[in-house]
Amino acid sequence: MARRAGALRKATLQSCILSATSTIIAQLLRAYRSSSKPLSTGYNPLGLQWAPILQFLFIALLTTPPNFLWQQFLEARFPGYPASKDKQKLKVDDDGKGVTVEQKLDVKNTAIKFALDQSIGAWLNTAAFVGGITLIRGGSIEDCITSLKLDFWPIQSAGYKLWPAVSLLNFLVIPAERRVVFASAVGLFWNIYMVLRVSS
Repeated sequence: MARRAGALRKATLQSCILSATSTIIAQLLRAYRSSSKPLSTGYNPLGLQWAPILQFLFIALLTTPPNFLWQQFLEARFPGYPASKDKQKLKVDDDGKGVTVEQKLDVKNTAIKFALDQSIGAWLNTAAFVGGITLIRGGSIEDCITSLKLDFWPIQSAGYKLWPAVSLLNFLVIPAERRVVFASAVGLFWNIYMVLRVSS
């Protein structure tokens, strides 16, 4: 349990750092694209707007733990490489010790995880992002509903161009405890898109 809590804290910290980094990069890109030089004011030589950085940081802080637990649940319920009680031995000339055979990928479990992650997981993440950003910016529940109606499907459609490939790679290659961090690293670029989208 302590190991899991430590992994959760580490994943949350890494996701928050990546989220803040992506927000800063997005602001610098927006300033560059608009051909306006950032204002140099006091301790803010790049003219960064701290409110969006803190907003995205807060969203990462709120959404990473449930995502971490979601990935842990999916792997526990539908293991990609189920542990076998009876490990097979190969007959080789090694003084009769045998060689342990690695488990093969459980295609059915991987397909189920993929389907759940790209439906329930993706929908909840998109709704949490759209609703969370609206609330953090002072919006009401009615504003959240309006934002969800306007932004949910465009964001989800854009996400389906990236996240299914990331999800598949996650389930096939990345250990469960590192999946949120891997997704956050890919999300660095996704978050840049999201920051530019919600800022426009």
